Amino acid sequence: MKLVEVVKKIKETLPLELVADQDNVGLIIGDYDDECGTTIAAYELNNGVIEEAVGSGSNLVVTYHTPLYRTTKSFTSSRLRPDPLFTAARSRINVFAVHTALDIPMNGLNFDLAARLGLKNVEMLSPLPATLNKIVVFVPLDHLEKVRAAMWRNGAGKIGKYADCSFAVEGEGSFLPGEGSSPYIGSPGKPEQASESRLEVVAEKAILGQVIEAMLKAHPYEEVAYDIYPLQNDSPNYGFGAIGELAEAQEVTRFLDRVKKVLVIPSIRLSHLPDSKVRKVALCAGSGMPFFKYAVRDGADIFITGDVKHHDFREARSGRTILADATHRGTERFAAELLQGILKRTFEDRVVVNLSKQEHDTAVNY
Repeated sequence: MKLVEVVKKIKETLPLELVADQDNVGLIIGDYDDECGTTIAAYELNNGVIEEAVGSGSNLVVTYHTPLYRTTKSFTSSRLRPDPLFTAARSRINVFAVHTALDIPMNGLNFDLAARLGLKNVEMLSPLPATLNKIVVFVPLDHLEKVRAAMWRNGAGKIGKYADCSFAVEGEGSFLPGEGSSPYIGSPGKPEQASESRLEVVAEKAILGQVIEAMLKAHPYEEVAYDIYPLQNDSPNYGFGAIGELAEAQEVTRFLDRVKKVLVIPSIRLSHLPDSKVRKVALCAGSGMPFFKYAVRDGADIFITGDVKHHDFREARSGRTILADATHRGTERFAAELLQGILKRTFEDRVVVNLSKQEHDTAVNY
């Protein structure tokens, strides 16, 4: 499978077009003409992962964290400080990063973490705004089902936990086929009227292109009349963080013990430790402090994230919601494993996807 096809498949599966501009995702190093038969899913790019790729004959590494997270004017390397990107390029290892494109879907990192912690009725903590488009297309009655099904197959019509959503109303269309045209209904030079359905389907902008392409292919008209309306609604499908409930309220310490066990961390830093129980739990893997305010707004008993600062803890101490720092790496513990599963389903049997065995924490404890 050529790298250009691999990239296309990943973009169809994960919403790379919805990530923030400063999040450098996509193909970081690559030759689109390379054949990729084996890839490695990794938490981040390091020299151990590159050695693993070279040793296993893999020429593609798909990472969760991007190796280019700040502006870089040059790439240099030495024996004492080997630069992973420099080494990857020299070794002809293609590198693709996904980062927040893995965070924001409902099958992404935050919902996966919520499931591992036993949360039910999980929803987006902070839905992304203005990611939806409404596609309106006018279809002859005998092709309504074919066109609608084609759009659904390509991801349109999904609203939260509901799929295959649409609206259609019958009306009358009119047109005058010009000279040299090949109309599906009527003849060139003769005014025509036809019974049509106005079909409305929503689609995330990340997949808008493929939905339009599928709609045009299924439509019988030579010239298809359709409109695209950007919507301001919050997305029901993409967002940051997650919030849900435990099956029953638990003592704070009992729940924290479970978090430590699941994330394989020795301790959790807390804003305060009240003598109470937790039921409603919010979380955001990585550095999620910008979303703490939504956890408070929604009445969460505890908010779990990483990279919490001293002053954040101090301010949270006076509130009801417990602020818990389970470390950046801890909350992203399963990113590479989740990524491997998604890539396996995406490529089916065309590309072998191995999980990196060279993962390690960014810092060393002493």
